[in-house]
Amino acid sequence: MRKLLFGLTFLSVGFLAACGAEESTTSTKVDDNETQTNTEQTEEVKAEASIEVFQETYGVWTDSIDSVWVHYSAEVKNNGEEAASIGDIQVNFEGADGSVLGTDTMLSATPGIIQPGETAYITTSTTLDGYAETDFAKASLNLDFDSVQEEAQLLKADATKLVDLSADEYAYSPYKVTGTIINDSEEKSDDIRIASGLYDAEGKLLGVLEGSLQVSLNPEGKAGFELTYPELPKDIGGKATEVKVKAYNWTW
Repeated sequence: MRKLLFGLTFLSVGFLAACGAEESTTSTKVDDNETQTNTEQTEEVKAEASIEVFQETYGVWTDSIDSVWVHYSAEVKNNGEEAASIGDIQVNFEGADGSVLGTDTMLSATPGIIQPGETAYITTSTTLDGYAETDFAKASLNLDFDSVQEEAQLLKADATKLVDLSADEYAYSPYKVTGTIINDSEEKSDDIRIASGLYDAEGKLLGVLEGSLQVSLNPEGKAGFELTYPELPKDIGGKATEVKVKAYNWTW
């Protein structure tokens, strides 16, 4: 598996030989029927995927029963020349001294295969047991990926709507995203994963909601969706002005 950020470095080496003695010079004669050439060995550049964090955001808050929650969302981009299949994902929640306060694994990207130049969403919220809200400083992402010759079965999101719930003190999350998923592919979709990026007026990522459909869709089939998970920091309420939705059919 490839790691999150990596590159290929190419090293070309040339050799120069010379022979000589004090106040004398030795030369090599080339016959008239021979051609002297210098051959440079070149290494073919292999196309690879290259996944980088395009945007990320994180936050911390304390709920009504004094549990400390932390959130992390990211939009990752494939800056390589091959499609990338996302593997293991881990988010680390860290203190100001760099210590790890907690981790979250068993996460997924939406979509799970990213074409060159395209992006995917990752999101999670979890509790920090044994720590105070002030102990948390930042979060970081680590993921594995492989270069593949595949494409995700992407689905179309239509009539998406961003609903601000920040004024409702009983709301699970400050936002809700609704809309319709349409299977505009030629294959049946039976495990549909959805993620929605929330952005402010300057295009900054505020958080990501995710979910799935509980129904299968035949070609041209459609179904409504509603996203409120995971819980997001309350302080982003009232700031989101744009929503982007990605949906795909997950397969082994």
